[in-house]
Amino acid sequence: MARNLVSRRRPSGRMVRVLVSEVVDGDLAVDGPTGALSQRREALWPGPWTWLRQVHGDRVILVEEPGGGAGSEADASVTVQADTALSIQVADCAPVALVSPGGLAVAHVGWRGLQVGVLERTSKLLARVAPGPQEAVVGPCIRACCYEFGDSDLEVLCGQFGDDVRALTSDGRPALDLPAGVRIDLERCGVVDIEFDGVCTGCDERYWSHRMGGSTLRQAMVAWMAAP
Repeated sequence: MARNLVSRRRPSGRMVRVLVSEVVDGDLAVDGPTGALSQRREALWPGPWTWLRQVHGDRVILVEEPGGGAGSEADASVTVQADTALSIQVADCAPVALVSPGGLAVAHVGWRGLQVGVLERTSKLLARVAPGPQEAVVGPCIRACCYEFGDSDLEVLCGQFGDDVRALTSDGRPALDLPAGVRIDLERCGVVDIEFDGVCTGCDERYWSHRMGGSTLRQAMVAWMAAP
């Protein structure tokens, strides 16, 4: 069943909730059957979702009402509105939620998104509309043990984020440490309170993995700020 990654009351009285779905919650890919998808979303959050057509880019949208911007081609969204559910879909990429005193954001971060700066753009927009210290929670994603990576692409990312992103798979092949890259990028954005779920989507049967099984199915992170 969907797991609660964050349940935290803010000074405003709003309760921030961040959930991540599992295989048993069903496929939440945006191109799935409309009726079934609506029912699966309803089971996690009974209201309109802002869902995105993700392209591994750096576009971030500002959501000003429940369901606002749904279907936008983007990889992150930000809101300051209560009871406004933001979501992303993943099957190895890192789902990241950012929380500030008066705002919330979610971002879809794979190696391409990391490279083009989607986290930096998300953090900057959140800081503009809801200033203050930012906290992050990173949900289940593929980890180095399962993430064999090409040498040339790995060298580019090491040049951008340092050798901490260089790792080995469980059988000793060159790998990308995606969580390390996410941590480095968040710290560069000034985010110092960062929580990692620690689960590898390549190893854990509760989650779909595109890299390990070629799955086209997706789990989702959904986050909102409940009004007091």
